Amino acid sequence: MWQGLDRLQDASIFFSFDRTGFERHAERRPAFQEPLRDAASQPLVGLVTGGSRGIGQAAVERLRGLGHRVLACGRSPGSGGDPDYRPLDTSDWAAVARAADELPALDFLALNAGGMPERFEANAQGVEMQMASQLFGHFLLARNLVSLGKLKPGGRIVWMSSGGMYLKRLHLDHIFENEHYSKVETYANVKRAQVVVNREMAEVPEFQGIDCLAMHPGWVDTAGIQAAIPGFWRLTSGRLRTPEQGADTLVWLVTRPPAAELGGGAPALRSGALYFDRREARAHLFPWTRERLTDRLRLLELLEEQLAPYYR
Repeated sequence: MWQGLDRLQDASIFFSFDRTGFERHAERRPAFQEPLRDAASQPLVGLVTGGSRGIGQAAVERLRGLGHRVLACGRSPGSGGDPDYRPLDTSDWAAVARAADELPALDFLALNAGGMPERFEANAQGVEMQMASQLFGHFLLARNLVSLGKLKPGGRIVWMSSGGMYLKRLHLDHIFENEHYSKVETYANVKRAQVVVNREMAEVPEFQGIDCLAMHPGWVDTAGIQAAIPGFWRLTSGRLRTPEQGADTLVWLVTRPPAAELGGGAPALRSGALYFDRREARAHLFPWTRERLTDRLRLLELLEEQLAPYYR
């Protein structure tokens, strides 16, 4: 009986992406009963971008609570109290390339940094700021770490996407200019692009032996959401997830033991897939959001064209 109600509530989106959806999934999905790998069984070293606040900060704190060494970076200079925090603006591709040179070998990389500028901005290379930081800069960091041998074999890359991408089909019209800039539309497009790129990464030789994973956290109550989309926050604030709930799937993805160790028919993580609340999720809920092959291929070409001077 409850399984049919579960499907109905998930199909509503509202009762799936909100806090009650997390609580229901945590109670009923077997993956929530799986043990998270702690440092006693296998110590991990990882990096979380955007790790100084919101979901990123919650992920860093929980992973460190499990005993793992977690480096964090963000645009803020930091307080100086965390030796494993370093300032990094992922829209600054030269800085991203230097960071990859300086980082230690990692077991995981969580690409979490976000943000919604109020007005159209571009980075030094002329790429719209959300795209420049959240897609191009993140891909550059992942690609350079792999090429430098600093993401260990069997390591995991996790893209923090957003449920907002479900309403958006990938388009590449506004990467370099946009007279009618909308921060929310742009954000949804970038988050859709992340899911597209994650799927493609899983197929290319450079990322073989690495699990390329994407996820979305549902609707989470963060200072960034409150400031960026206050109308949505006021409408849903009583139902939003905590940052810790939003970070849960990220923590699970980077610490989950291989399926063979879990036994009991537990499914393996699938490189290229999208996850939500510890379960593989569909990348598209509506057929009109499916990207065109030409757009997917052009996006990969743009990544190569723009980032090649910063490759290691």
